[in-house]
Amino acid sequence: MDKTRFLAWQKYIHNLGDVLKNMQEKTIIAVGIEPYNRIIPALFLDNYAIYCVKDSVDLDMLRKHAKIFCLEEHHPRIAAKVHALGYLVNNYIFQGFLKSWKKPYRLMINLATRRTAETLDKLGIDWIGNTPKNYEGTQLKGEFRDLIKQLKLPTMPEWRMSREEFLKLSYDDLHGKWQTSVVVQRADLEVSGNLGTFFLHTKDDWHMCRDILSGDNRFNEILISPFIEGFAPSMLGCVTARGVLTSTLQLQLIDVPESLHGSAATGTFLGNDWIFHSWPDETVKTAQHIVEEIGLYLSRKGYKGVFGIDFIYNKETHDLYPIECNPRFTGAFPMHSQMLMMQGVPPMEFFHIAAHLGIDVQFDFEKVNAAIKQRLPLSHIALVPHGIQKMTLPLQTGIYRYNHETSELTYIRAGIFMEDIKNDGEFLIVDSVPRFGSSIAQGVPRIFKLVFRKGIATSSMGVVPEVGIILAKLSSALRKNQPQKSDLAEMAEIDIEKELR
Repeated sequence: MDKTRFLAWQKYIHNLGDVLKNMQEKTIIAVGIEPYNRIIPALFLDNYAIYCVKDSVDLDMLRKHAKIFCLEEHHPRIAAKVHALGYLVNNYIFQGFLKSWKKPYRLMINLATRRTAETLDKLGIDWIGNTPKNYEGTQLKGEFRDLIKQLKLPTMPEWRMSREEFLKLSYDDLHGKWQTSVVVQRADLEVSGNLGTFFLHTKDDWHMCRDILSGDNRFNEILISPFIEGFAPSMLGCVTARGVLTSTLQLQLIDVPESLHGSAATGTFLGNDWIFHSWPDETVKTAQHIVEEIGLYLSRKGYKGVFGIDFIYNKETHDLYPIECNPRFTGAFPMHSQMLMMQGVPPMEFFHIAAHLGIDVQFDFEKVNAAIKQRLPLSHIALVPHGIQKMTLPLQTGIYRYNHETSELTYIRAGIFMEDIKNDGEFLIVDSVPRFGSSIAQGVPRIFKLVFRKGIATSSMGVVPEVGIILAKLSSALRKNQPQKSDLAEMAEIDIEKELR
C-alpha cells in the first residue's frame, strides 16, 4: 500500500499496520469468472493474486496492479465449460495451478456452494468465504419474505400459491388482485440468467410468463406481488466483529431500454447511480435499520463480510420494502469501493477479509460507518449481450468521448478506474471488455459496462437522453456485422467511428 493511502486509512484503522501484516500472512488468491470486480484488494495488499476464467481486454491493464492467472488464455476449451465455481475447483488444470504455488496461500471465494466447500476442505485447501449454512433463510425469495416477517420488518403485499394453481389463473385474475400490474417470481428456486422475474403489464406478458413457467417443473411455489411505481434502491452491509456496517442507499438501474436493446424487461440489474437519491432522509434510516437487522441475523448464522439488500421504494406512499438478499459481493462492486478510496476511506473489501480471517481491527465503528456512506457523482451501466454472438468492434478498455454532433465515439487514453475519468464529457468502458473476434456468451446479464463521473439516472429504468444515445448507438454498433460463419478475416477492416454513425 502506498504511503498516502496508508496515512488516510490510519485515521480510521488504529492498528492498520498490524492488520495488513496479518492479512498477508498467506497469499490471498481471489477466484472467479471475471477479474475486474476482484481487483480492489490488490490496491492495499501486496500478497494478493487473482485466478479468473474469462479472458478480456481488461487483463492487459489489470496486470499492472495484480498478479492475474487466466484459464481461457491457456485452456480455452476448458474455460468454455466453466459456468460455476464447483466445476473449476474440481478441474485438474486449476488443481495443478494450486499445486504449483510455492508459497502458503488461501483462496477467497465470493459464494461457495455446500459441495464446493466440501471439495475444498477434502483437498485440504485453506479458503475464506461463506457457505449456504451461513445465509440459510435469505437466498430464496419465498424464505426471505418469511424472514422479513419474522424480524418484524416492513413487508410487501404478496400472494402465494402452488405452481399448479398459478397456471390455472387468467391475466384478469392476476390483474384484479390489486387492480394493477403484478410481479411474478419462483418462491422456492433461484434461477440464473434473466428469467427469474416477470412483470405482467399486458396479456402478452402473461402468455410469455405462463409458457416459461409451465415448462419448468423444478419448483413448487409462486410468489406474486403488486407492481409498485417507484425506485429500486439497494444498500450494502458488512458483518464485522464490531457490528454491521452499512453503505448509503444507492439507486439501482434496472431494465434500461437502451441497454436491453430489445431484450425483454425481466428485472435485469444493469448498474447504479450514487448521486441520485429521490427519497427523504427518513427512508435512508429505515433502510439502514433493515440491513442491520438482517446482518445481525446473518451473523448469528456464522455469516461474515459483505452482503446486499435490494428494496422497492414507493414514491407515492414513501414505503420502503426489502425484497431480496444477496449474500455475496453485488454488482455495486468494485465501483462503490473506488468511490470510497478516492475519499481516503477503507473499502468494504478490507473489512470483509479481516472478518473472515478473524483479525482484530481496532476502529471507531460509528466513524467508519458514517464515512462509508459518503457519495460522489458516479454511475455505471452495463450493456446486455443478447444478439451479439461475436465481438465485432475492436474496443479497448479505457477513456472515451462521444460527439453528439458527429455521432463519433473516440478513444482518448488508457484507464481502468473511476479516478482516470477527468471530466463529465468522458466515460470509461471497462469490466471484461471482450477481445476482438471472441465469442460472446448469451446466458449472462452483461457484456461490459460504461462508467461516468456524474449522475445519469432519471429513474431506476431511465437515463438522461445524452447517455441513452450513447448506449443505443453502441448497442446497435455491437450488433452490426455479426458473422454468419466462423470466418472473421474481414473484421480487421472495421472502423469503430464509422459503425457508430
